[in-house]
Amino acid sequence: MTIEEARKKQGMSRREVSDWLEIPYRTLQNWENGERSCPKYIEKLIVEKILQGRQ
Repeated sequence: MTIEEARKKQGMSRREVSDWLEIPYRTLQNWENGERSCPKYIEKLIVEKILQGRQ
């Protein structure tokens, strides 16, 4: 599962995810648009965090 898929499954916007996880919005946008690649281990951690929900 990608960050974008997890984010959409949870009904979250890019802005919400970037603010919540303190990831620059532009970085998240670049990852989702395929302009840059997110390291696989980072993507896995972010997806797990998103799916766990905001706590």
